[in-house]
Amino acid sequence: MSHQIFLIALKAGAQDDDAVRDELAGLLHRLGGFVLMATGSGALIAAFDDQWQPLFLRHEAVESCGALSLDPQGAAATKLRHLFAANVAAQLAARGGLEAGAPAPGPAHRPLVWHRPAQHRPDGATGIRISTQPVAR
Repeated sequence: MSHQIFLIALKAGAQDDDAVRDELAGLLHRLGGFVLMATGSGALIAAFDDQWQPLFLRHEAVESCGALSLDPQGAAATKLRHLFAANVAAQLAARGGLEAGAPAPGPAHRPLVWHRPAQHRPDGATGIRISTQPVAR
């Protein structure tokens, strides 16, 4: 299984619905994927096998689901990779503590914390460039 990074954008009516976000996080977990980050703009950045993309595209709360890649030269790319790695490590630790066949006592993903963007862009900020163009393999 090869994981790719995707941006899962939620429809306007689902952006503030914790139950929908938890449902999507649980679905990602069951498919062997990971929540890398929850954004303040009503989207999840997730890693999962691209065979599951049509499943997310059909989900009633999902507006769009597209592959993305970080600009390796972007100022914040390294920080994001470290954040993603920490989130994946925490999810793996939660999953690894379960005995085979035992039901999970609760969600095997970290609770989603949605970050709201700053009201203004700090001077000198270069931001992050994200592309939703398909990644060639």
